Amino acid sequence: MLSWSVTEKISDKVQKTKLKDYLQEMSNKIFDIEVIEGDMVYKGTEIKARNKDHALQIMILMSGGQVTEHSDIISFEEKTIH
Repeated sequence: MLSWSVTEKISDKVQKTKLKDYLQEMSNKIFDIEVIEGDMVYKGTEIKARNKDHALQIMILMSGGQVTEHSDIISFEEKTIH
């Protein structure tokens, strides 16, 4: 039986994770987030991420910096795919 692994660098440490566990962690969570920044509401739907913070970081990137860590989250929904 073949065994695959993924090597991740976390805080200057190398961590080895089984591929099955890595794919399960990355592929089974989808987030919908609405964020208010100034007078604008930004809506992110079906964001694949590890957790809420990771989903917000993706929104920050996709908004070109309009959304920040200090933006107010007005709606947050986590969906798990089975």
